[in-house]
Amino acid sequence: MAKLIISRRKEWSNRARKFNIYVDGKLLDVIGHNEIKEFELDSGTHNVLLKVDWCSSPKMEFELNNDQSKSFEVSIFKLMRWVYPLLYGIFSAFLLLKWVFEIYIQELVYVAIPLFLILVYYFSFGRKKYIEINEL
Repeated sequence: MAKLIISRRKEWSNRARKFNIYVDGKLLDVIGHNEIKEFELDSGTHNVLLKVDWCSSPKMEFELNNDQSKSFEVSIFKLMRWVYPLLYGIFSAFLLLKWVFEIYIQELVYVAIPLFLILVYYFSFGRKKYIEINEL
């Protein structure tokens, strides 16, 4: 039988959340943080989709032949690796300067607005691009 192998990257921001794995429109399993799952599928054309809450990945279509295996790596969108740490850093600096040093730098909030808008996009209009699937 043909094998489908899905591995999930080690990520900071979605560590506690599990992704649902859908193959050909049916829920197959869930994959957690830094996990690898293997599934045996029939030969032929299949599609895989991953979901978490209301966000998902684009459908990835692939073909399996007898005794062939396909490997995919899943992760959240690439910018997310930078967005949350930068937002936390900016707001921490803002609060530290304001409360400890009594310096009010309003421009730090303006720097955070584009980062916040990136999150708004991926949680609304770009919700079907939230998870990335890459063939290995």
